[in-house]
Amino acid sequence: MLRAVQGRADWRLLYGGRTRASMPFLEEIERLDPARVTVVAEDVDGRPDLGTLFAGLPEGTAVHCCGPEGLMAAVEERLPEGAALHLERFTPRTPAAGDGDSAFEVELRRSARTVTVPAGSTLLAAVRAELPDTLYSCEQGFCGTCQQRVLEGEIDHRDELLTDTERGESMLICVSRARGDRLVLDM
Repeated sequence: MLRAVQGRADWRLLYGGRTRASMPFLEEIERLDPARVTVVAEDVDGRPDLGTLFAGLPEGTAVHCCGPEGLMAAVEERLPEGAALHLERFTPRTPAAGDGDSAFEVELRRSARTVTVPAGSTLLAAVRAELPDTLYSCEQGFCGTCQQRVLEGEIDHRDELLTDTERGESMLICVSRARGDRLVLDM
């Protein structure tokens, strides 16, 4: 990602790990731009100082965070208002007990079809049974390939990708569901 934005965007990278020896691609990352890269090895430096990292962060700054749940929770907690947070988990967030137990109906408006999403199944699976060419990739709510515009209905967002603005009008159909008994998608 950083190679793609070099020269086109202002960026900083905080790269943390338990030890320098356990941090993959460390030498390559340090060579990207030493003035913009900060390496924090916990065994030597302690934990990253997120307060200092986020001090003076301009409104609208995109903050991308990948790592263990504890780190991502700390970043979410300390992120200044006005910054946009994008999280990438190593594994999908586990839904609470009982999540996804209810079936719901989805109208695919452009294709004039209606599908039922059974309890314990995904919206993506139900849609692909009717529209087999529907694009998807990770099936874990990380990549955004299956993002679809929602025309009606309340969404139970379970992805790790969409911004608050995007969540108002779209969903990732591989993991997210309806909060009620019906959704209408622009498909």
